[in-house]
Amino acid sequence: MAGKKKTDTAESKEVDDLSIEEVQDRLDEISDRLARLEDILERVGPGIEEVQTSAKVIREGFAFYDGMVKLMGKFTKAERLESRFGDLKKDDISWRIIQILDNSSRPLNISQITAGVRAERGTASRRIVRERVNDLVARDILQVIEDEDDRARYFALVRD
Repeated sequence: MAGKKKTDTAESKEVDDLSIEEVQDRLDEISDRLARLEDILERVGPGIEEVQTSAKVIREGFAFYDGMVKLMGKFTKAERLESRFGDLKKDDISWRIIQILDNSSRPLNISQITAGVRAERGTASRRIVRERVNDLVARDILQVIEDEDDRARYFALVRD
């Protein structure tokens, strides 16, 4: 029994150390396994409807949990930056830039960031957005992403 408790504690510690992305990967794997299990149960025959129903409920539960983890992932990066730097929300444009990049699935250039800030605020000067982006890069909040095209500069939030 003591060995079991130690293993549970070690597994719990391992799960606590996972990033949102790693949790997401594990949830995707579990969801795929459940879908395969449902397919197998459907082929086995009609006598196991109760098991099929249980598998479906479990898969739906994982789908809900998966959605919540994705939602948490969107909030946490910007919020973690805010808690680390403490003053990001004071400058509306800088905060909007961070949120736009946090919600983007890829790095963005100044034009794309400016368009996003304008969509959120109604107005934003490209010059001001560029100044804020450069300030955020200098503060190690944003990073410049190298691209094949030397003329274009792309930006993303720093990795945790």
